[in-house]
Amino acid sequence: MTAIRKITEAEIILNRLGANAEEFQSDLNLFLKTIREIFTNLLEEYNTKFDFKLKHVSLEKFKKNAKRSGRLDAINFLIWYEKEYHKIKDDTVFDFLLKDGIEQGIVLKKSEDIKRTCSLLLDRIRQMTYYAYENF
Repeated sequence: MTAIRKITEAEIILNRLGANAEEFQSDLNLFLKTIREIFTNLLEEYNTKFDFKLKHVSLEKFKKNAKRSGRLDAINFLIWYEKEYHKIKDDTVFDFLLKDGIEQGIVLKKSEDIKRTCSLLLDRIRQMTYYAYENF
């Protein structure tokens, strides 16, 4: 599945987030899982584009292949991707959403604040993805 399809899936989940209070936590968990899949799917797309033929791509596997191949376009993508990924992941606005295992631990006091933050996160990831498509 492409990163764009996962973005669309995340948008659908985000739109229903908070519509049913009993399902808020499960919808939030699904949203966060989908967000992580966007990053993975973007790497998968560039795994195919650069013809690395990696199975179950990860950032580390992609990095090894990009360096080993010596392809400047793949290395440039990798440098950009890592920088953007870490900018988003380390942003103090989003870090509580992107920590590993967070699905179990978010305390829901202000669902509207969380929904707004999720929307901002999705916007940043959408911008990152479109930039990749336009420039790499």
